[in-house]
Amino acid sequence: MTKPDVSQVIELQREVERLRRQLTDLRAEAADAAMASTRRDYRHEREMSGERAMTAAARQETDAQRDRADAEEFRHANLSAMHEALLRNAEFNRQILAYSTDCIKVLDLAGRLVFMSEGGMRVMEMDDFAPFERCPWAEFWEGDERQKAEDAVAAARAGSLARFEGSAPTAKGNLRWWEVIVSPICGPDGKPEKLLSISRDISERRAAEEHQRVLFDEMHHRMKNTLATVQVLVQQSMRHSPDDMPAAAEAIQHRLSAMGRAHELLMQHKWISTNIDDVVRDAVDAYMGPGVRMEIAGEPMTLSSRATLTFAMLLNELCTNAVKHGAWSNKSGQVRIAWRDDEGAFRFVWTERGGPPVSPPTQRSFGSRLIENVLPHSLSGKATVSFDPAGLAFQFEAPTVELRPIS
Repeated sequence: MTKPDVSQVIELQREVERLRRQLTDLRAEAADAAMASTRRDYRHEREMSGERAMTAAARQETDAQRDRADAEEFRHANLSAMHEALLRNAEFNRQILAYSTDCIKVLDLAGRLVFMSEGGMRVMEMDDFAPFERCPWAEFWEGDERQKAEDAVAAARAGSLARFEGSAPTAKGNLRWWEVIVSPICGPDGKPEKLLSISRDISERRAAEEHQRVLFDEMHHRMKNTLATVQVLVQQSMRHSPDDMPAAAEAIQHRLSAMGRAHELLMQHKWISTNIDDVVRDAVDAYMGPGVRMEIAGEPMTLSSRATLTFAMLLNELCTNAVKHGAWSNKSGQVRIAWRDDEGAFRFVWTERGGPPVSPPTQRSFGSRLIENVLPHSLSGKATVSFDPAGLAFQFEAPTVELRPIS
């Protein structure tokens, strides 16, 4: 093997050194390039982070704007809904005030009118509220009712609720009865700042109560009269038949039955009045049946309750006498019953024909006294009995007004 030349070794060492430096340079350049790339990547990342932050901020702002828009839209929708609800409530309240049959008023603390509902104006027959505005409410009342109104205003002004009933005219002068409530309208501090007055027309109720009171009074009066009449009938019937108790009992029974039938007729007409034709036919039918051997002629006429009972008793006595002694005691007798109103003078005639011959009684019975004196006197009338041999004739006359119901 040939020994290397020194010069070649040196040359090789130089080449190795050059390559080493070149490798070092390459490494340095690669490091610099890597550093530059890292720096570029860092700057890019920083720029991207900034852009992402800006994008996020923009997105957040957009979201916030959208949220604000949604909130504003929601608020607007709520306000619109509240406004619509207020309008509906206002219209509903207006209709309540308009169609209420109560007179609803607002007074100031001095008791002067400041408001009246549309329905109240209608109830009060008031075409325009302006002339009555600021007028003292108590002055619409008169007499004791005015003091009641003033006391109610004072009580409401003190924070209490007051009630009373009284009569007062409408704006057109028509008298009405009112049920009134006056109460305070309190402010935020809890103290009365206005007064509320509600008046309800109770005229029909008061009229019904008054009518009921009159009916009760009339019923009480009639019951007393009926009991007194029964007492007299029993006493007199017994007195005039002391030795014939069966005859007395029969007379009492017939007379009480007549009163009972008259009361039934009155019950059918609410105890106010009946037609004379009904009274006559009911009395006669009880003895002879409908339309048997009789003739009835008379114009329609309404009898008061007192006249109804009187005629029922009167006809009972006449029918009893006709069945026992007169036209209906045989098979051929007839009775004619007639009445008429001649310009305020009432005339009633009972005429018998075809029965046994008639002669005046030797002794006046209680029945005779009833038809000649007692019953006619109760109607301010007078009666005459004629004992014609052809048949008994009874005639009763009285002022028509005594027989009519009281208007």
